[in-house]
Amino acid sequence: MNLKPSAAPKGVIGIAGHAGIGHAFSHSGFFQEDSGGFAYLTTLLCRTCPAADITIASVDIDEEGRVVVTTKGGGVGRASALHGFSPYEKELMQRAVGMRCAAPQTLSGRIFGRTYGQGAGTQASAFSLAAANAMMDTGRVQWPSRTIGAPDDLPGCAGSFLGGVLDIDDMPVSWLLTINASVDGTGPNEDSEGCVPIGNKGRIMQELGMLDMPLLVLEGKAYVPALKPPLEKNSVFIRWNSKYDNIVAGECLVRAAEESGQPVCVLPDTYSRYTTELADETRRIGERIEALGRAYASEANAARKIALIAELATICNHDSAGSIFMTNDIQRIVGNGGLWPGLGAMLALCVTREEADLWKTLRLTDEEMDMVVDILIEAARYLYERKDEAMVYVEQRRPDISLEELEAMARA
Repeated sequence: MNLKPSAAPKGVIGIAGHAGIGHAFSHSGFFQEDSGGFAYLTTLLCRTCPAADITIASVDIDEEGRVVVTTKGGGVGRASALHGFSPYEKELMQRAVGMRCAAPQTLSGRIFGRTYGQGAGTQASAFSLAAANAMMDTGRVQWPSRTIGAPDDLPGCAGSFLGGVLDIDDMPVSWLLTINASVDGTGPNEDSEGCVPIGNKGRIMQELGMLDMPLLVLEGKAYVPALKPPLEKNSVFIRWNSKYDNIVAGECLVRAAEESGQPVCVLPDTYSRYTTELADETRRIGERIEALGRAYASEANAARKIALIAELATICNHDSAGSIFMTNDIQRIVGNGGLWPGLGAMLALCVTREEADLWKTLRLTDEEMDMVVDILIEAARYLYERKDEAMVYVEQRRPDISLEELEAMARA
């Protein structure tokens, strides 16, 4: 098997992976390492282009108070935190120097203990964003053939995109890295998650042909307490919706995962579409906050005021993440994973309750990232062999909505 940067302007199949900066916890006990999709694709790119050394070379604070991360491969990433960084936090972040980890959330967890989004842990989220930016910039600097990059141009977003083409043997594959982040470490806004062709991301996907080819879409590592029966072993996690997504892409992922010998969990009827579930969850959280506000306004006792605020903090740093991450109208089309109908299926990892209870916040190991990439490469081969079958779903399930209309939803 030979991996190399491609001279082709676009591939015949595609791979997309994202990082949701700070999207670590949610309601009902769900939590995740949401930079895994970015990490798996970055690991593949580093195999393809060894000069892209993502080892952290330095961490500093610039004159504007932003954290600045540089890599040994020449990448530079910056990010700001809502309340800035203290000298102690700057000292903590020096621990990252010399570390090599393709998963920005795991890297941030190794520095700060755990990462919170939704404005609850802006310093850790900002460091995670700066590290992700530096890794993406390393790819841009070192990739010897053409890449296409752009910032996330949706309101309040601080993420970015980078795409190109690599060859797996003689098979050209379009690839696209996505960083979903909000300003000052407060998000993430994931309207451009997965393979959603919105704003600048949509324009890059068009240029790489990724709106007209089957895709393998990468997600992170999750603890899903609602899985029945509960997992006995950590598993490869493959998901799509048989009514809306690309069944062939899903079947290729399942085949490659099963041949790897790893435990496999397959959900072919998840990521529901055209429901009110996100609007309902947003309303539920809003009503809980409203009730807490009323209770707090009339409370005089210190202990009870503290308990109310502690409950509000839990809503902010955990429960609200299940509703803030995407615009309701966009989620109705693409589901919680950001799968544009017809294009692809999702590859990720899921863990047992025992791992979740031990770590409290999920992390990715180098061995796990390499294992997912091995599965990904084999799935890409199978998808290439079945690309004509897969294209039927791409063409037949394409939503009747323009990219301009989709972008207008995020700007409404």
